[in-house]
Amino acid sequence: MNSPETKPSSFPATFWTANAIELFERGAYYAMASFVVIYLTETLGMSPTFATFLNGSLLWGLIYFLPILSGTLADKYGFKRSLVVAFVMLSLGYLVMGNVQSFWPVGTNYAIPVLLGIVFIGLGGSIVKPCIAGTVQKTSGLRATLGFAIFYMVINIGSISGRAISYFVRSQLGIPAIFFPVAFAFAMAGLLIVLFIYREPQYVSDGKKDGQAVQKRTLAQALLGIVTVLRNWRFVFFLVVIGMFWILYVQLYNLIPLFLRWIDPEAPVELYTLVNPIMIVSLQLVIARLARKWTPVRSIIFGVLVTTLGMLVNILAPVFFADISLKVSVLRLGSVHALLPIAGIFLIVSIASMALGEMFASPRIYEYIGAIAPKGQEGLYLGYANLPVALGSIVGAPLGGRLFEIFIANPVKNGLPANPSAIWLIVAAMGLVSMTGLALYDRFLVHKKQD
Repeated sequence: MNSPETKPSSFPATFWTANAIELFERGAYYAMASFVVIYLTETLGMSPTFATFLNGSLLWGLIYFLPILSGTLADKYGFKRSLVVAFVMLSLGYLVMGNVQSFWPVGTNYAIPVLLGIVFIGLGGSIVKPCIAGTVQKTSGLRATLGFAIFYMVINIGSISGRAISYFVRSQLGIPAIFFPVAFAFAMAGLLIVLFIYREPQYVSDGKKDGQAVQKRTLAQALLGIVTVLRNWRFVFFLVVIGMFWILYVQLYNLIPLFLRWIDPEAPVELYTLVNPIMIVSLQLVIARLARKWTPVRSIIFGVLVTTLGMLVNILAPVFFADISLKVSVLRLGSVHALLPIAGIFLIVSIASMALGEMFASPRIYEYIGAIAPKGQEGLYLGYANLPVALGSIVGAPLGGRLFEIFIANPVKNGLPANPSAIWLIVAAMGLVSMTGLALYDRFLVHKKQD
């Protein structure tokens, strides 16, 4: 007779509770994600470069870099306690961000309260990630692949829910409402689930349980691990190369919102970016099946290629149309017309390509890192799988804002023609460098070393 450990009949309640928490946390984040730079520039009067720095370099940098350390602290103090702290921070961050103009006099410098709000959101998000992923791992047992597939699906359901609710509330109450009450309400719902329903998953001691190799690390060991990884210049080169791919992806929440509001001041940015999670929910399993026989590096390079081509699609609008902001009918239902600016139609294609690129590349990055890591250090190196996202955000977000200023905002301000094509060419060049670097890395560093 099979034991429950070798043939579990179902996922335990804690698994589903963790996924519910993740749904609300992601709902909170994506409720405001598409409009952060718009809020900072249009409502609070910040420059595009500074706004994208705050949104990308600071917020995304914290969320994707700090789990290296916050995961260790969560192991030490417990997931439940850590999640309570995380959701309190998130709730405070969204509360501050949504009430900046209420707490501080109109016309003052809003940098300090915005920094405070973003740091709270970034720190809270960096704690949630390892706690929920750790819970999913500990409660999935031998079905970790299915468990994380469900987890990934829940992330995108949360993304769709947050954007959809945000759109309707923002349309009625204005941009600040995406933070408070929308994101705040999502975060508070997550906090209540943590407090009253979530149970600490069974501790997995050093060794193996359910086929999982688990070893708790101290904070000192985590810091030492950073030194160990960064001393491997080959792996650092790989992180930088993959980070250049994420430079393209982070434009979805930095450059693209600015560009959309330039061509259409009333653009519902969250509805445009909604294409991304809908594509992933609809096609992830199909893409996984299509690319299952490809090598990881081939799948990653193809994903980067699709994303790069998607960026280049945006060049076609100014090439073929004199006025890229001209609205045309794309859908008619009776007397109702769906009107989109010409450049917006091309942007939808671009956003869809980013989703396809992510589906081909992102899951295989983990597999590739596990394959190229030194023997016996796979777990350590996989802990840095999200570091390219942090690197791409830190560099790519303000880059997108600066490009917008140089080629669009400043020329328009001075009565000169904008040059949007230059922006997309420069961003696409990052993808080309990423593909080239990855191919060279795989051919001359990985294979040569194995030979």
